[in-house]
Amino acid sequence: MEILKKLSLILILLVGATLFISCNKKSNDISKEKENKHLETKDLSIYELIKTSIQANGELPEDFKLPPKDPNGVPWADGAMDGVYMYHTVGKEEDIEALKKIVFQISEGKFEEAQTNLDKLDFSMISRANSLLDWIIQEQKQINLNNLYEFASSRLVTTKNIEVIKFCLSVLAIMNVETDAETIEKVKILALSDEFTLYCLNIFVKLANSNEEIFEIAKKVKGWGRVHSIGYLEATNDEIKEWILEEGCHNYVLPAYTAYTCAKKINLIDILNEEKISNKKFNDISYLMNGLLDETAITGISALEDRELLIERYLEKAKTLSSTEEDYEVVRLIREYVEDNEEIDKKFIKICDEILNSKKK
Repeated sequence: MEILKKLSLILILLVGATLFISCNKKSNDISKEKENKHLETKDLSIYELIKTSIQANGELPEDFKLPPKDPNGVPWADGAMDGVYMYHTVGKEEDIEALKKIVFQISEGKFEEAQTNLDKLDFSMISRANSLLDWIIQEQKQINLNNLYEFASSRLVTTKNIEVIKFCLSVLAIMNVETDAETIEKVKILALSDEFTLYCLNIFVKLANSNEEIFEIAKKVKGWGRVHSIGYLEATNDEIKEWILEEGCHNYVLPAYTAYTCAKKINLIDILNEEKISNKKFNDISYLMNGLLDETAITGISALEDRELLIERYLEKAKTLSSTEEDYEVVRLIREYVEDNEEIDKKFIKICDEILNSKKK
């Protein structure tokens, strides 16, 4: 018996060693592949990196990430720093004096000097964009707008600096870029990165087919880009309305960030008033409701004027259409919400209990 135990132990160790060597080899292969890919792309501008990464479906790979601004800093997801600024700070505009000087350098045709100064400047465009653009509009008679446009359009494709791209996109948003098809194509490519989608949307709104372009981008971005796109997208037809219901809250950030906007744009109560709703459609509604009820990061259902009516209509449908764990989880969350909120009629607690109890039978 002792010999068998020893043989078993040896066998386990041999198998473990084989697996370890195999895993290490696989890990080394992946590391080498990533290293080779990095060597291939390190000399590319950000625009070129995005363009060469586009897949056959017109989207960037799920694991696509821009090179970090600070390799030793906190690793932020693309677009996350700007998103947090927009949703979770007071939004105080910061000093733009250094950027004003750079705009005047560009105005004088000193493009290389301006580029060097922009690269040296440690700044975040999200907290300066409004002030800078207001100032440019105010001082436009003192600025060579042709030079400013030329600089912004050309640097979109050559710079390796994330904030410089945002600077250029911001500037283009207040100029007649909609008549420049070549530059619009550059913007469409940059918009595929969650880091730049917001700035590109401010340009898309100027196009004759703005909502179509916004819809196309909304479908292709999955992180902060989708969060921002939902805010700009209008539910002008059934296709868009259905997509907002099915996909509007699906993002890599948090469904809650778009739940309120989606509910308003598609008029969720009207959908719940429909006589016939499929189980699939009800499950999509449940996903949206779940996002509305998650108010840990942002206000959702509490911001709706007709929230009590929404709860009533949802529970009416839930009595017969609840079929998944997600559906029942929403009923549980509604019960919790009603219990914690003095303004909501407590009759809904009983209805929730009835639905939850029916699941157990």
